[in-house]
Amino acid sequence: MNHRRLARISYRPFARTAAESSGAGRALGARAPHRREKFQPAPPPRGAGFSLVELMVAMVISLILLGGVIQIYLGSRQSYRVQDSQARLQENGRFAMYFLNKDIRMAGYMGCNRLSSITPNVIANPPVPTFSSDTVLLGGDPGTWPSSYGVTQPSNWVSGTSTIMVRYASPASVSLVGNMSTVNANIQLSANPSGYQAGDVLFITDCSSADVFRATNVSQSSGTVTIAHSNSQNAANFLSKAYQTDAQVMSFDYALYYIGTTATPGVNALYRQDMKQTQELADGVQDMRLLFGLDTTGDGAANIYDTATTIDALGSAGWPSVVSVRVNLLLATPQDNLNTTRQQYIFNGTTVTAPDRRLYAPFGDTVTVRNRTM
Repeated sequence: MNHRRLARISYRPFARTAAESSGAGRALGARAPHRREKFQPAPPPRGAGFSLVELMVAMVISLILLGGVIQIYLGSRQSYRVQDSQARLQENGRFAMYFLNKDIRMAGYMGCNRLSSITPNVIANPPVPTFSSDTVLLGGDPGTWPSSYGVTQPSNWVSGTSTIMVRYASPASVSLVGNMSTVNANIQLSANPSGYQAGDVLFITDCSSADVFRATNVSQSSGTVTIAHSNSQNAANFLSKAYQTDAQVMSFDYALYYIGTTATPGVNALYRQDMKQTQELADGVQDMRLLFGLDTTGDGAANIYDTATTIDALGSAGWPSVVSVRVNLLLATPQDNLNTTRQQYIFNGTTVTAPDRRLYAPFGDTVTVRNRTM
């Protein structure tokens, strides 16, 4: 046999004997045949989950963080409630003081002269509150509703609070465009900017005389406004004089201020009543206390401040001599639980502990009656 054939025979894989398969009788230096093995996939990696202890620790940390977030939210919410309530409290206080100031300053206004020089002739019927030095500025102490007001006590008035009434003619005036030929002639005006209507109580003056009457008819033709004053709503159909074109017509009105209850339990408000309506001006006004400045020397300045009861007792030397009013208002928020403790505040010269945890704010001002000091 030649060598090539022997080589082919020795390397033929299918000609292996059992001894060769076991490795016995393998020629020295012979190459081991390639063995094909069955593929065994690698076992999957072991799951890396959390233990019960780890989960409990994570939950505790989450609860702590959540509690902090909730605490911040609640603190921010409470802070917002307090700031918003304080802002509304200040706004209502300024609003209430503005209206009180405006009307008290106007007490006794009648155009170009003073009540000390003119006594108006009042013919309006049904009667209107008397317009005189004794009545253009009146006040009432807590628990007292003055009969001199001439109006019915409101059913919602808080009796433990002060009241005040002022009477005046409106500063919005209109001049006559024609002379009255007689004392019972109609009044002719150039315009009607205030919207006078039948039934309105009006004031006419020429600086030397004055009349208070009720308009029975208001008509307009060719730019002229005609106002009638018949005896159907007046005690008489004639005025104190036949006014000329130097006269002016104004609305006659009064303003009554009092503290009344509202639909919300425990929350009061400042009310304003006039000839036509009653309005709630500002809620949260819990109390009003007034002192009246009396000019005892005739120099136009208040020398003493006293209660309405004391002024009443002075008779004719009382209300006509009042030249200023000291106003004290106490405001409170409608919302409770804004303070952590009951607030202490000073109102009307007395230290008070609040009955609840609302926010309270006192407001005060001294208002001059201009028509008695200028």
